[in-house]
Amino acid sequence: MKRTKLIWLNIILSLFCTGCMKDFLDIKREKSQVIPSKLEDYLALLDYNLNYNFPCQIGEVGSDDYYVLEGQWSSLTNAVHKNAYIWAKEIYEGDEGYDWNRGYEKILIANFVLEGALKIQETTQNKILRDEILGSAHFYRGTIFYMLAQLYCEQYNSQQSNQLLGLPLRKTSNINDRYQRSTLEETYVLIIEDLIQAINLLPQETEVNTRPNRKAALAMLSNIYLQKGEYDLALKYAEETLKSGSTLLDYNKINTSINSPFPLYGQGNSEILFYSHTTSPQILGTARLIVDSILYNSYENYDLRKAAFFRLLNGNYTFKGHYSGIVAFLFCGITTSETLLVRAECRVRLNDLKGAREDLNLLRANRIRKEEYVPLDSNISKSTLFLEVINERRKELVFRGKRWYDLKRFSLEIGLAKSLERNIDGIRYTLPIGDNRWIWPIPTDVIKLGGIEQNKR
Repeated sequence: MKRTKLIWLNIILSLFCTGCMKDFLDIKREKSQVIPSKLEDYLALLDYNLNYNFPCQIGEVGSDDYYVLEGQWSSLTNAVHKNAYIWAKEIYEGDEGYDWNRGYEKILIANFVLEGALKIQETTQNKILRDEILGSAHFYRGTIFYMLAQLYCEQYNSQQSNQLLGLPLRKTSNINDRYQRSTLEETYVLIIEDLIQAINLLPQETEVNTRPNRKAALAMLSNIYLQKGEYDLALKYAEETLKSGSTLLDYNKINTSINSPFPLYGQGNSEILFYSHTTSPQILGTARLIVDSILYNSYENYDLRKAAFFRLLNGNYTFKGHYSGIVAFLFCGITTSETLLVRAECRVRLNDLKGAREDLNLLRANRIRKEEYVPLDSNISKSTLFLEVINERRKELVFRGKRWYDLKRFSLEIGLAKSLERNIDGIRYTLPIGDNRWIWPIPTDVIKLGGIEQNKR
């Protein structure tokens, strides 16, 4: 552990990146400094910090699953969260762009690991470990680029993707390299290439769910194709994930009455394919967050998620159902239930109503009190079944960093597109469908020092 910390410190000092925001210190390495020299060092780097502080804060702050009272909003000290809550045109006011900075820090480290591990010659003895390290680095880079694209790029549209702005696609660990913004198409091409590499290299299972495995990479790729609207490919990768023995957590077997119903850091939760989290934003603290009443009332009383996810506090319902097992961290990893819902949505869109119904019934059987569970009617119409899938998705994935993604992709669909609204001290703030503010601004200092193009606000 001491060696890992020294390696990590050395890399942070040498390579720490805030998205090309500023010049970096030219630190002379001394002989006493520890640098990675073997595969185990690179694995330790991946284990040490890469699955924490994932970039999904600002999307969750801007979503519609909650609200805060005027006094709680006024007392916020984090300018980014305060402004993002009302979708202001200027949100940073000198504060850092947490999601952008943490995202590009992890991309830089992933690139560093890729470069270092590739320099170590493959042998019969090290092939399995080397493949896992390379696969993990590709998984992290592709996943982080995907998450950043949902925040800082427009919703994917195949007819316009070659004209829309994508991300700066940093592919090296050289902090002196400068990258302009790619097209959105180029961004997704790299994301998918990374995830396919991960699928080919990662083992089917890993010792702990904080390390990515092949199933997690398959599930991630199914999410990406769902966001792109390529439902045949999303279905393909969801099915590949689920056929390999993934399990659901039966809520009938957990104590939903306690304040933390799920195990700490997801350990022992068989439903988690890959564990990651982000620090819970100040505005989403238990004492501030009030769950949207429409969302809360969408859960039937016999739905065990109602008790597992929410609790009454000061006369309002707040959220407690973190798969991280702790309110300080928002779980933003990948689960079997999410993949099941991806498959269900794709099946109903592609007219496999029987398959979609079976998926929903499987999920509901593990979420509804056993004595009150009733399968969906086999005569349910396609339109009704589709809405059931969409509603289940919102109820299942609440406060997991996914809602913003769905709001963006639904904005292109009649009947699903939704404008957002906040009311604070009699002032009404709105985010209409198609408004430029659905794409978050890149941090101001990144624009100034990196010379890249800003999103329109």
